[in-house]
Amino acid sequence: MSEARKRVEVEASNDNAEHLYTVAEVARLFELPESRVRYWSQTGFISPSIRRGARRFYTFKDLISIKVAKELLDAGLPLQRVRRSLDALRYHLPRVDSPLARLRIRSDSDRILVEDGDTTFEATTGQLLLDFDVDKLRDRVAEVLTLPWVGADQVEPSLGPASAYVAFQRGLEQEEQWDGVTLGSPRFVAAVAAYEQAVELDPSFAAAWTNLGSLLAFTADLDRARDCFDQALQNDPDQPEAQCNLAELALRSGEVELAISGFRQVLRSEPDQLEAHYGLARALLEVGGKGQALAHLERFSVGVQRLPPTERNRELEQRQRQVQRVIVLLRQELG
Repeated sequence: MSEARKRVEVEASNDNAEHLYTVAEVARLFELPESRVRYWSQTGFISPSIRRGARRFYTFKDLISIKVAKELLDAGLPLQRVRRSLDALRYHLPRVDSPLARLRIRSDSDRILVEDGDTTFEATTGQLLLDFDVDKLRDRVAEVLTLPWVGADQVEPSLGPASAYVAFQRGLEQEEQWDGVTLGSPRFVAAVAAYEQAVELDPSFAAAWTNLGSLLAFTADLDRARDCFDQALQNDPDQPEAQCNLAELALRSGEVELAISGFRQVLRSEPDQLEAHYGLARALLEVGGKGQALAHLERFSVGVQRLPPTERNRELEQRQRQVQRVIVLLRQELG
């Protein structure tokens, strides 16, 4: 038996020894572009279940959800029906007593059925088309993760010119190439236009609303930015980025207590959210809470240091250096 096979079998029988999968591994396993996996995570469609420090990872049960979603979407089912199917599947899987290796997920007429050896139960309703053995998925994981990675280019499948996802991706690309300063630059204007197109095509696209609001905040159009963040939260009430941005707008508007409350709300659900620690520290300094501010600045600085290099841009590193200088001063002042 191969080491990779042993690794995923241990995972099925012992949750404490569960292997965790990165975005790159998930993309490679299911032959998906990494951008698609990240998009699913950012929009809350399928997100990694486990957090380790500042990073998040997928579990084997997450892989089952991705496998189901990919097959149903490939079969032409609407996204909302696939989402309902996944919600039902996630609800039932933790209640199955049998090891995951014994599960078989299939369709019977218009139902998703989960067979766990001796019994069969219905996960959800709807005309769903899939039939796969979870143990075979485990074999696929073992096989793919032991193959050499050749770095072949992956091209995003065409979703049509009127796709909100394509518009969103275009916005991301333009924003990444923007210098972060020049508001009238072609990159900035193109990013705003792309996000506006994305939310026009899909008004429930929470991530696009958040990104659009963030760019509008740069232009000092705080009312429109706030409306965008509100729209994001209406469609994804738990999205920390929109909550954090609303708190930042409150701070910029002089509503310090509201900002403090907003940042703390984010940290209750996302204790490692770096921007919330940074924003809360600034708000606390406004009201003289230097000791608490110091603690949050330290969390921010350590969190940035732990990020992989690919997730640290120049602006973030500059802020970290500024924060480190403030930390030194606060420590001296507080003794």
